[in-house]
Amino acid sequence: MQIIHVYNNNIVSAIRGKQEMIIVGAGIGFHKRPGDTVDEKRIEKTYTFEDEQKKQLHMLLERTPILYFRIAEVIARKVCETLKIEVSPQLLISLSDHIHYAAERKKQNINVPNFMLNEIKTLYKREFKVGLWALKLIQANTEISFPEDEAGYIAMHIVNATLNNGGRSSNVSKILRFIKDVQRIVEETYQVHLDENELNFSRFITHLKFLGQHMFSNQKTKKEELGDLYAFLIKRNDKMEHCIHQIRETIKEKYHYELQENEQVYLMIHIGKLID
Repeated sequence: MQIIHVYNNNIVSAIRGKQEMIIVGAGIGFHKRPGDTVDEKRIEKTYTFEDEQKKQLHMLLERTPILYFRIAEVIARKVCETLKIEVSPQLLISLSDHIHYAAERKKQNINVPNFMLNEIKTLYKREFKVGLWALKLIQANTEISFPEDEAGYIAMHIVNATLNNGGRSSNVSKILRFIKDVQRIVEETYQVHLDENELNFSRFITHLKFLGQHMFSNQKTKKEELGDLYAFLIKRNDKMEHCIHQIRETIKEKYHYELQENEQVYLMIHIGKLID
């Protein structure tokens, strides 16, 4: 493998055949220049990125202390081990960048409250737990102590990476707002407060997460003929028609998405279980 760029003593970019990659290893860039051969015995980890990600990573590594990249690496491994999932390499970029700027803001006593913290705690419990763990890791390595708000932000980055949406936190924010809107409509229609500890609530939220992911990733819905079931669910509950109408119109106006009949049916099934 031939070195293309030396970022610092511990990170280089290199090429093998036509495959460009980022290589991490203690001393792998020490006294090295572009064109030199990579000492493969020093390789600890390799990463491959899409072209757009390469540009982002190059800019990140040029301006961000290596410590934050290392911390992001450890968090990414924790995510894989704890959640039993593979995450996008974009997580390294977004987390490194976020932690770096969060640390800079903290040094300047600038606090950025996370207004979706309660929703994140409820809807993404496992990711938030990793976020809390990450705060301890950051403090141990930087002596910077963050409030729970930052655990929420880290959880959002983790969710993004697992949704494979290019690491953009806007989709996570949209999904959270979408879930909150639907929950509000159900509670207002039926004059109830939904119990977040109930199994049916958990199933309802899981369904909304997947529906939100589907909506905001511009996937096409396979149409199913469920007219009879739709009519049955409407007749079975005198408030259901108003409830699903409000949800449908809110999604259309606020998120520019047309709920298909089958999507409405599945929503009504979950709502029915919630309020029965």
